[in-house]
Amino acid sequence: MHESPLEQDAKLTFADIRDAFSTQARVINALVLRETKTRYGEHKIGFLWAILEPLIMVLVFVGIFSQIRTDSPGGMPLIPFMLSGIVPFTLFRDPMTQMQGAIAQNRQLFAFPQVTTFDVIIARGILEVMILSGVFIFLLAMTDLAGYDINIERPLEVLAACILLAMMGIGFGFAFASISPILPSMKQISAAFLGRPLFLSSGLFFTAEAVPAAARDYLLLNPLMHMLELLRSAFFYEFESAYGSWYYASIWAFCTLAAGLLIHQAMRRRAVVGI
Repeated sequence: MHESPLEQDAKLTFADIRDAFSTQARVINALVLRETKTRYGEHKIGFLWAILEPLIMVLVFVGIFSQIRTDSPGGMPLIPFMLSGIVPFTLFRDPMTQMQGAIAQNRQLFAFPQVTTFDVIIARGILEVMILSGVFIFLLAMTDLAGYDINIERPLEVLAACILLAMMGIGFGFAFASISPILPSMKQISAAFLGRPLFLSSGLFFTAEAVPAAARDYLLLNPLMHMLELLRSAFFYEFESAYGSWYYASIWAFCTLAAGLLIHQAMRRRAVVGI
């Protein structure tokens, strides 16, 4: 029995899509390995620094916080509280930062027809998320061994909050990576508006409940604060936030990612030539 032309076209189309996805997956995997070797191949301390940086930050702020007040924030143990804020925040910050230079620093790769701007950008995002996820798990394990009882109440919700943080970081990363080759000052602009201001206002060191109501309304405009409130609510049995909104956090994460991809689609050709 002969197949109709429509059935043949459908099979051909499916095969083409499957082969295209397979090729892109191989390209992205190769780029992730290349990024790993470029960043950590010559200096093995790079992997160690990925662990030491958030650990040092946690210990510094634990020391500062313990001098200011003696009670635990929201009833949560201080070190796990800081760890559950600082390290998840880097799931937003570090992909956004590292992805910015992806096009400008990999122009020579575009001589290969299989490699696209999307590939080099997403490869950096994937690498950052993988490293930071591993760091988070490792530090939680070390904290548990240090005598703190790390017993996560709702692990899937913690994972969902981490995914939303990474999605927002990757969305901004796509946008900035596409604009930076045309506007080199974008790195400084993004650091000024999305670096320290968000670091200080996202609830890494406090809960929404601990903030005066007048300031809380403004801080809750920040979707990162919602994500961290949700993460800690799912992480700690001692804490349940009345302010974190899955709807608000999800809308921001999905819209930021969609906007970043649209900006990349519109700017990718100009970004390659840098004009």
